[in-house]
Amino acid sequence: MPSSSRHRQRPAPPVLLAAVLLASLLACAALAPCAAWAQSGAAVDARRPAEVAQVLFGIISYVRWPVARQEVRVCMLGAPRYGAAIVDKPASSLGQRIRVKIPAVASTAGECDVVYMGSLPEGEREHLLAQIIGKPILSVAEPGTSCTVGTMFCLRLNEAQIGFDVNLDAIARSGLRVHPNALQIARRKGPPP
Repeated sequence: MPSSSRHRQRPAPPVLLAAVLLASLLACAALAPCAAWAQSGAAVDARRPAEVAQVLFGIISYVRWPVARQEVRVCMLGAPRYGAAIVDKPASSLGQRIRVKIPAVASTAGECDVVYMGSLPEGEREHLLAQIIGKPILSVAEPGTSCTVGTMFCLRLNEAQIGFDVNLDAIARSGLRVHPNALQIARRKGPPP
């Protein structure tokens, strides 16, 4: 059966096929590091809450209250991003049990030994700090939240690790004793983000 030249397809020249194949391979190679980075970023995000909890409990282990505590009451206030791991894995350190609670209102902060602050409106944060400044209540601000003047420890994140900054003034006014090792750890800033 004769075929018309109009309906017959010509095969693509080998040079064109090679160019398309090469472009496809380069696109896959270029996307592979992005996919690996996205997977490693997801793994870091999955570990982050447990790491934040570990740092918080580590800070608590370096603190001594004027009157010894058999149980350290940690209150989570605001909207903590990493709070689930803190609630799920209460720890104990140096003979102290740690009990985590989520009070309904910030006005109960005086019943806490540690205040872990998540995201709070600025006015509410200032009101909370006004209640606890000068009292033996450890204040720790979650990473990514505002670190205001009265907060003792401000957690910070970068890709490699979690660190923290220390407000020596706020600690001195509280009457809490913080082991010098915690202050040394805070001085180690780690690699820039």
